[in-house]
Amino acid sequence: MNVLGFLKMDLSFLDKSSSVTPLLVRLYDTHKLYGLAKDKKPLARVELTSAVSELFTMEMSSHESELIADVLIELMRQAEIDLREALSERLSIMDNIPLRLVLQMANDEIEVASHVLKKSNVLGDLDLIYIVKSKSTEYWQAIAGRTQLNDQIVNLLADTKDFDTAITLVKNMNLSLTKHAVTVLSDMAQNSEVLARPLLRRDEVSSDIASLLYRFVGEELKHFIRNNYDLDTGSLIDTVDDIVLELQSIDDKSEFTPQQSTLNAANRYKEKGLLTVKLMLGTLRRSQIPSFIAQFSRFSGLSSGTVETILAQPNGQGLAVACKAFDLVKEDFISIFLLTNRVRNNGKMVDLKDMTRAINYYDRIEIDVARGIMKNSLDIETELQ
Repeated sequence: MNVLGFLKMDLSFLDKSSSVTPLLVRLYDTHKLYGLAKDKKPLARVELTSAVSELFTMEMSSHESELIADVLIELMRQAEIDLREALSERLSIMDNIPLRLVLQMANDEIEVASHVLKKSNVLGDLDLIYIVKSKSTEYWQAIAGRTQLNDQIVNLLADTKDFDTAITLVKNMNLSLTKHAVTVLSDMAQNSEVLARPLLRRDEVSSDIASLLYRFVGEELKHFIRNNYDLDTGSLIDTVDDIVLELQSIDDKSEFTPQQSTLNAANRYKEKGLLTVKLMLGTLRRSQIPSFIAQFSRFSGLSSGTVETILAQPNGQGLAVACKAFDLVKEDFISIFLLTNRVRNNGKMVDLKDMTRAINYYDRIEIDVARGIMKNSLDIETELQ
């Protein structure tokens, strides 16, 4: 026999003057009516949730409070999910609910749990920490939607590195993000403008973080960063890539390193005004990579070692910067990337992921930033000579 049935039969253990007794009888009657209704009528559900919430507006002894908690936990165990969800929603905004009843709801299916996880003030920090560590992403997201969270829980949620939880955190303007959380979230945002967009609109994001994100976002967010953060062009150039152009030349000569005679030939082409993109692409199509490196070196002003280095980069970012800086159109950049694949992959097939990243980078980088990087590179090379 369930607890509610027992209460209906014998309530003599309660004080006869207790105002709780008639409410428990009402609770039993409405629960029975709800259970008998084939279509689970909404009115019966409303009546039942009202009876439950009314119990907690009354003054009662500690013994009565424990009894109510026992009854309602048993009710939650027996009820179907729509009723459990309705009860969770109703009780989530009440502060005098027994903790063990709230924990019962918080550990239920997410449709039930989400209401108390988002709103209930009964749940303490340790309760929330336990739920984050023991449950999955849907529960993390619900907790991230709370209006108040201490720094430890904010950090714990950020450290899950769950994308949907991160989105909920950065969009929750009621919370203050810690420095640690901003760092974790900004690392995640480097791979997603969906996350970068709301993150950049938060006051906790410093100019340094915005500068870091600048190199990973598209034109719309670049424009937003320039207009809303105190950044100068130099700082943007310095942070466009950890090492977009690795200026150290390859020390050991490779099969692609041009001979001095090849470099001299490239010089002659340049002196005669014949060193064009069309000429260089023709050289590549004949598989004359050392000659192309010599020509592109004289075309760009970079050393042949630096040109060979950027061609060897799997992600193609250095090549994208150079091509954008010297006004090479996208189609020519893609042709150079494909035709120099031997330098990167030792004759293996082109890696489509690398090509996609290279094209995306070419699309994202602004021409003035690319030219700034190239100027810095040329200045450093001059100093090293």
